[in-house]
Amino acid sequence: MIQRKQTLYMLLAVLLSVLTLCLPIGTFYAEGMRVATEYNLWLYTAQGTKDFTTCPLFIILLLSSVLGIYSIFAYHNRVAQARLCVFNMFLVIGWYIVFAVFSQVLGGGNISFEIEIGGGAPFIAIALYFLSYKAIWADEKLVRAADRIR
Repeated sequence: MIQRKQTLYMLLAVLLSVLTLCLPIGTFYAEGMRVATEYNLWLYTAQGTKDFTTCPLFIILLLSSVLGIYSIFAYHNRVAQARLCVFNMFLVIGWYIVFAVFSQVLGGGNISFEIEIGGGAPFIAIALYFLSYKAIWADEKLVRAADRIR
Protein backbone atom coordinates (compact mmCIF):
# COMPACT_ATOMS: atom_id res chain seq x y z
CA MET A 1 0.00 0.00 0.00
CA ILE A 2 1.12 3.51 -0.67
CA GLN A 3 0.37 4.84 2.82
CA ARG A 4 3.04 2.76 4.56
CA LYS A 5 5.99 4.16 6.51
CA GLN A 6 8.48 3.16 3.82
CA THR A 7 6.66 5.49 1.44
CA LEU A 8 7.26 8.35 3.84
CA TYR A 9 10.95 7.42 4.11
CA MET A 10 11.35 7.26 0.33
CA LEU A 11 9.46 10.53 -0.14
CA LEU A 12 11.73 12.31 2.35
CA ALA A 13 14.80 10.84 0.62
CA VAL A 14 13.57 12.09 -2.76
CA LEU A 15 12.83 15.53 -1.31
CA LEU A 16 16.34 15.70 0.14
CA SER A 17 17.80 14.70 -3.22
CA VAL A 18 15.80 17.37 -5.04
CA LEU A 19 16.78 19.92 -2.42
CA THR A 20 20.42 18.99 -2.95
CA LEU A 21 19.99 19.59 -6.68
CA CYS A 22 19.10 23.21 -5.89
CA LEU A 23 21.55 24.06 -3.08
CA PRO A 24 25.30 24.68 -3.21
CA ILE A 25 27.23 21.58 -2.20
CA GLY A 26 30.65 23.06 -1.61
CA THR A 27 32.83 26.15 -1.74
CA PHE A 28 36.45 26.53 -2.82
CA TYR A 29 38.65 29.03 -0.94
CA ALA A 30 42.12 30.33 -1.75
CA GLU A 31 43.89 32.44 0.87
CA GLY A 32 40.63 33.11 2.72
CA MET A 33 38.71 34.33 -0.33
CA ARG A 34 35.95 32.43 -2.10
CA VAL A 35 37.15 31.23 -5.49
CA ALA A 36 34.14 29.19 -6.60
CA THR A 37 30.91 27.64 -5.37
CA GLU A 38 30.12 24.10 -6.48
CA TYR A 39 26.56 23.16 -7.37
CA ASN A 40 25.41 19.82 -8.74
CA LEU A 41 25.08 21.17 -12.26
CA TRP A 42 27.82 23.79 -12.44
CA LEU A 43 30.76 25.45 -10.76
CA TYR A 44 30.00 29.13 -10.16
CA THR A 45 33.26 31.12 -10.07
CA ALA A 46 33.87 34.40 -8.27
CA GLN A 47 34.03 36.16 -11.64
CA GLY A 48 30.42 35.14 -12.34
CA THR A 49 31.08 32.43 -14.92
CA LYS A 50 29.56 28.98 -14.87
CA ASP A 51 31.59 25.87 -15.62
CA PHE A 52 29.53 22.73 -16.30
CA THR A 53 32.26 20.21 -15.44
CA THR A 54 30.33 18.96 -12.40
CA CYS A 55 27.18 17.99 -14.33
CA PRO A 56 27.70 14.22 -13.67
CA LEU A 57 26.76 14.96 -10.05
CA PHE A 58 23.48 16.41 -11.28
CA ILE A 59 22.79 13.43 -13.54
CA ILE A 60 23.44 10.87 -10.78
CA LEU A 61 21.24 12.65 -8.25
CA LEU A 62 18.49 13.28 -10.79
CA LEU A 63 18.47 9.57 -11.70
CA SER A 64 18.29 8.70 -8.02
CA SER A 65 15.34 11.07 -7.54
CA VAL A 66 13.44 9.66 -10.51
CA LEU A 67 14.04 6.08 -9.37
CA GLY A 68 12.99 7.06 -5.86
CA ILE A 69 9.67 8.40 -7.14
CA TYR A 70 9.20 5.26 -9.23
CA SER A 71 9.95 3.04 -6.23
CA ILE A 72 7.25 4.81 -4.22
CA PHE A 73 4.66 3.68 -6.76
CA ALA A 74 6.13 0.16 -7.12
CA TYR A 75 4.39 -0.94 -3.93
CA HIS A 76 2.66 -3.88 -5.65
CA ASN A 77 6.01 -5.66 -6.00
CA ARG A 78 7.77 -5.34 -2.66
CA VAL A 79 10.87 -7.25 -3.77
CA ALA A 80 11.41 -4.89 -6.70
CA GLN A 81 10.74 -1.93 -4.44
CA ALA A 82 13.40 -3.14 -1.99
CA ARG A 83 15.88 -3.63 -4.83
CA LEU A 84 15.22 -0.10 -6.06
CA CYS A 85 15.95 1.19 -2.56
CA VAL A 86 19.28 -0.63 -2.53
CA PHE A 87 20.08 0.66 -6.02
CA ASN A 88 19.27 4.20 -4.90
CA MET A 89 21.57 3.79 -1.91
CA PHE A 90 24.38 2.74 -4.26
CA LEU A 91 23.62 5.65 -6.58
CA VAL A 92 23.91 8.14 -3.75
CA ILE A 93 27.11 6.49 -2.50
CA GLY A 94 28.40 6.78 -6.09
CA TRP A 95 27.40 10.45 -6.01
CA TYR A 96 29.59 10.91 -2.94
CA ILE A 97 32.51 9.20 -4.67
CA VAL A 98 32.18 11.46 -7.73
CA PHE A 99 31.74 14.45 -5.40
CA ALA A 100 34.98 13.59 -3.59
CA VAL A 101 36.83 13.18 -6.89
CA PHE A 102 35.62 16.55 -8.18
CA SER A 103 36.49 18.21 -4.88
CA GLN A 104 40.05 16.85 -5.00
CA VAL A 105 40.64 17.46 -8.69
CA LEU A 106 39.17 20.95 -8.78
CA GLY A 107 40.68 21.92 -5.42
CA GLY A 108 44.32 20.92 -5.71
CA GLY A 109 47.28 23.00 -4.58
CA ASN A 110 46.64 25.75 -2.06
CA ILE A 111 42.86 25.80 -2.59
CA SER A 112 40.78 24.54 0.33
CA PHE A 113 37.31 23.05 0.05
CA GLU A 114 34.39 23.30 2.48
CA ILE A 115 31.25 21.20 2.21
CA GLU A 116 28.00 23.15 2.34
CA ILE A 117 24.68 21.97 3.77
CA GLY A 118 23.62 20.61 0.37
CA GLY A 119 26.59 18.25 0.39
CA GLY A 120 25.42 16.53 3.57
CA ALA A 121 21.76 16.04 2.67
CA PRO A 122 22.31 12.94 0.48
CA PHE A 123 23.86 11.18 3.48
CA ILE A 124 20.50 11.49 5.24
CA ALA A 125 18.84 10.20 2.06
CA ILE A 126 21.01 7.06 2.26
CA ALA A 127 19.81 6.48 5.82
CA LEU A 128 16.19 7.01 4.76
CA TYR A 129 16.54 4.54 1.88
CA PHE A 130 17.99 2.02 4.32
CA LEU A 131 15.07 2.53 6.72
CA SER A 132 12.70 2.11 3.80
CA TYR A 133 14.44 -1.11 2.78
CA LYS A 134 14.08 -2.49 6.30
CA ALA A 135 10.38 -1.54 6.42
CA ILE A 136 9.68 -3.15 3.04
CA TRP A 137 11.23 -6.44 4.17
CA ALA A 138 9.29 -6.27 7.45
CA ASP A 139 6.08 -5.99 5.39
CA GLU A 140 7.20 -8.85 3.18
CA LYS A 141 7.82 -11.06 6.21
CA LEU A 142 4.39 -10.16 7.57
CA VAL A 143 2.69 -11.09 4.29
CA ARG A 144 4.59 -14.37 4.03
CA ALA A 145 3.65 -15.25 7.61
CA ALA A 146 -0.01 -14.51 6.87
CA ASP A 147 0.16 -16.72 3.76
CA ARG A 148 1.56 -19.61 5.82
CA ILE A 149 -1.31 -19.39 8.30
CA ARG A 150 -3.96 -19.71 5.58
